[in-house]
Amino acid sequence: MGTEDKSLIRFDFLEPTYLFAVGVVLLGAVISLGGDLGLTAPLLLISIIWALHLSVGLMALRLGVIGLSRWRVTAGWSDPPLLAMAGLLTSFVLAPFSLAIDQVLTARGVVTDDPPLADLAQWPIGIFAEWARVLGPSLLVALLLGLPAWWSRRNAPPTPNIDLQPALAIGSCLQRLPPALGTDLIAVRSELQYVRIYTTRGNALVLGALKDIAEQCGADGQLVHRSWWVANRHVRTLRRRGARYLLTMTNDLEVPVSRRRQPALISQFGSSTTLN
Repeated sequence: MGTEDKSLIRFDFLEPTYLFAVGVVLLGAVISLGGDLGLTAPLLLISIIWALHLSVGLMALRLGVIGLSRWRVTAGWSDPPLLAMAGLLTSFVLAPFSLAIDQVLTARGVVTDDPPLADLAQWPIGIFAEWARVLGPSLLVALLLGLPAWWSRRNAPPTPNIDLQPALAIGSCLQRLPPALGTDLIAVRSELQYVRIYTTRGNALVLGALKDIAEQCGADGQLVHRSWWVANRHVRTLRRRGARYLLTMTNDLEVPVSRRRQPALISQFGSSTTLN
């Protein structure tokens, strides 16, 4: 990232739960408006085909946003061009997928808008025709995903600089936390390319790496597992459960401890050997 994080959408509003809700709303809207994908088929089959298209499209869009956010060339882009580029990439995924679905349905006797393609040499032309149909919807959905984020950020109260902890350096993934969550970290969990950050006010999923959190927060906390970082002052207890040790945090979150870290944490926090 550059010296300024320009994102309003890509970190807070591309969680799987958000995209799932978007997909359900879009599916309901399309079916209620009579979208038939050019098929002469029962409503149930049309609904399934729409669900497949939306699932593949939203997953491709999410991966596109993640990839573009990590690519040096596009990482500093503001949201509209980045989302538009992600929508364009999504259309490249949807076009062959949509054509393949149509060809399978055509082969099974379902009437579609696409003629059967017996020769592989016809596929490039078919894919291009399909791409021309899905490009507009892909770009529109990609840009519409930003509306809730832009609206919430527009109406969110400014966060005074005096409230920022030293860990929140320019370019830090901690800057991507919604202002309402504050900056008092309890724990952080790694989830693929994301980290879920728990604060005293709630939690959010943002793009980032666990090792970056550990480096930025320094002596305020430590890595207790390959997937977990905790703030020392928010550790309530260290308990043994079977063969494992768990840290209980001040928000009642339970954090697993790796075998390698157990001796050091027992020495630091003590332990209870009561089996829970």
